[in-house]
Amino acid sequence: MKLLPKDVYRELADALGEENISQEPAVLDGYAWQPAMNLTNQKWIPRPAAVILPATTEEVQTIVRICNQRQVKFKAHSTGWAAWGGPSQEGELQIDLRRMNRILELDEKNKFAVVEPYVCCGQLQSEAMKKGLTCHIIGAGPNTSALASATSAWGYGGTGLSTGYSGRNVLGVEWVLPDGEVLQLGSPGSHAGWFSGDGPGPGLRGIMRGFSGTQGSLGVFTKCAVKLFPWYGPPQPRVEGILLDVETDVPETEKMFFVVAPSFKKYADISYEIGNAEIAYWFCRSPLNAGVDLFMPRAGDRLFESKPLRALLKAFQHLGVALLSSPSKREVEYQEKVLRKITVEHGCILLDLSKAPGYGFWWWLMGVRSIPTALTFRAGGDFLTSYGSPVEYDNAIRQAEVAQECKQKYIDQGYFKDDMSDIGWGGIYEGTANWGHCETAAMFDRRDGQAEGRFKYLEDSARTTIEHTLGLGLSNLPPGAWKVYGPQLHNYHLWEARIKKAFDPNSVGDEQWYVPSIDEIEPKESSSDEQ
Repeated sequence: MKLLPKDVYRELADALGEENISQEPAVLDGYAWQPAMNLTNQKWIPRPAAVILPATTEEVQTIVRICNQRQVKFKAHSTGWAAWGGPSQEGELQIDLRRMNRILELDEKNKFAVVEPYVCCGQLQSEAMKKGLTCHIIGAGPNTSALASATSAWGYGGTGLSTGYSGRNVLGVEWVLPDGEVLQLGSPGSHAGWFSGDGPGPGLRGIMRGFSGTQGSLGVFTKCAVKLFPWYGPPQPRVEGILLDVETDVPETEKMFFVVAPSFKKYADISYEIGNAEIAYWFCRSPLNAGVDLFMPRAGDRLFESKPLRALLKAFQHLGVALLSSPSKREVEYQEKVLRKITVEHGCILLDLSKAPGYGFWWWLMGVRSIPTALTFRAGGDFLTSYGSPVEYDNAIRQAEVAQECKQKYIDQGYFKDDMSDIGWGGIYEGTANWGHCETAAMFDRRDGQAEGRFKYLEDSARTTIEHTLGLGLSNLPPGAWKVYGPQLHNYHLWEARIKKAFDPNSVGDEQWYVPSIDEIEPKESSSDEQ
């Protein structure tokens, strides 16, 4: 175990207080336990050399400056979901932002909130509901940081049809750069509030996060504003129980349906129609066979062994969940009529969930809280995800089709749990914009020691993404994926590497999930540029 040098530890302790820094082995082990998106045979990532808990932007700035002076790499995380939130090698400092947990402003009139890193989506949504508003929640669930998904990661979620995705919802930002300087993007930089992420002058959001974020490689985000959206349900919903035991009352202005299409193409077609009609709050693809492993994983093993039951589940492969929401019952009735007309015209089946047992459970967990991803761990203990490019929606559905064939080979070889392969999840975003994503998860038991095969699957998913021109998606997750995608996409990695060098001249930000400095990728070119 590699710890911080004693003098560095002492300097940090003097700056933040002994109670806010630790090198206790048991504490450090808690941070190293990161099974989610950890692609090794272990549930552990490298143990940090120390963990430190700042409470203010000024304290974050102090930490980053000390790291620069002492040549110590750091990695910051907010709620700490997944392996990319921790160190990629020994000797790094873990910056845990859990003390920065406040909703600083909730502007009801202008529909935005200013949050610190440890404010989770569920917390923000609960407070926003009291004002008749809600926030976008990513597919990873309400436990995730609203700030992290807006500034540093992908940001997909089931409500994208009505709330967009996190990369489009970020407004003003406060950012401690890797060299310790503080930068405020957008209107905060002009002391004009938090309502805009751009201007005056050139916008920097593309450098800050681009399509998928830098996963904490370019400093620490300490505050940001995110858009809020209308909420037509009760300001304080009555909810009893947890997870699969949830009971709640569904407002009469909300209604939920299963939409079942006969083919990949028909599913894409009906998604376009729903988007163009602007009738749904949520429309997201969720094959029924995926639900078996999420909600009853032990029974799922038996069900998948039965040919008749597999055939039944196959009939519900192209299933989407539609949630209608409106301020009036009459408007919801109109939306339902439009939805029924669209499904008939496209030869689809519409199932009214309000007639089904446990209706409140479905509405709350899927339509409001976006919880099912947390259940993905139940089947085998771990999962990974792939494909998922944000593109026109027929391309997104094509990804599910390609993924089904690619993934099945690895199920047959025992690398993944048999879930009938196609569990492509994702929705259409922003109404008439007609774009979206569809990612394919794969569940497994890490104890089988077959990480090499799962890496091979991700390599194959990258290869087929390029072969079928599917766009840059979640198959770019593995560290070093830029080596595959960069040359195919105008050498974007070289520009990112130049940004890395300019913003992080001492290379103190952990670049494992981003790109290294241009000096490491093209040392000769870098030297000639400097001359």
